[in-house]
Amino acid sequence: MNRPYSLTPMHEWHERHGAQMTDVSGWKRVVDYGDVKAEVAAINSSVGLCDVTPLSKIDVQGRHSVQMFETLAGLLEVGECASAVLSRAGATQTYIARLTQDRFIALGEAEERLQLCSALADAALGDGCVHVTDVTSAYAALSLVGPMSTKLLKKLGPARIDSMTTGRCLQSPDARVATLLVRRDVRDIPAWLLLVSRDYGEYLWECVLSAGHEFGILPFGTAAQRLLTGAEATDVAVV
Repeated sequence: MNRPYSLTPMHEWHERHGAQMTDVSGWKRVVDYGDVKAEVAAINSSVGLCDVTPLSKIDVQGRHSVQMFETLAGLLEVGECASAVLSRAGATQTYIARLTQDRFIALGEAEERLQLCSALADAALGDGCVHVTDVTSAYAALSLVGPMSTKLLKKLGPARIDSMTTGRCLQSPDARVATLLVRRDVRDIPAWLLLVSRDYGEYLWECVLSAGHEFGILPFGTAAQRLLTGAEATDVAVV
């Protein structure tokens, strides 16, 4: 019997454009679009776009959430991100972004979603008003990587991102859609994570591709992702 799997909002787009698909952590993922070398070349010289929707996304908010994350990841300023290892979750690394004074979103590997959510829920039990919600399927996630990625993003929205360094995040309307932008460079290559409501996933995907046409943007899959960051790389490394 075939195992159940989840589809990203861009799944039909991927199929229409010749993507080779595989099952990864319960999701249908793109391996490549037929030319891995071209995808890697675009990332290194211009810009590439990857569907990383399967990233685990856990929303944490409440007036005592700050105290919890001070313990887990140190004090975070609003708009700042930090990494934390949650040993109780069996998770390798969790990426935590502070959105407002008392709201955070934790990002992790797709296969560690249940452990991550459980670990954060357990940590919240002793910290008063802290609410933990698994929002993995509520958001589409796009990874934009390459030296032209920042210039491309500036075409989509008014956010002042020129001076935004890796490890920072902000909320901005991109293509007129509320988007969370997280900068997380890969080695010396600029890289961005875009989180948007699932309903707008394919729309934003197509807007990014349209805006990147002049730069020679190419979509890429997990094969190019592994070549870019190493055989053991995860989606979080590309954030």
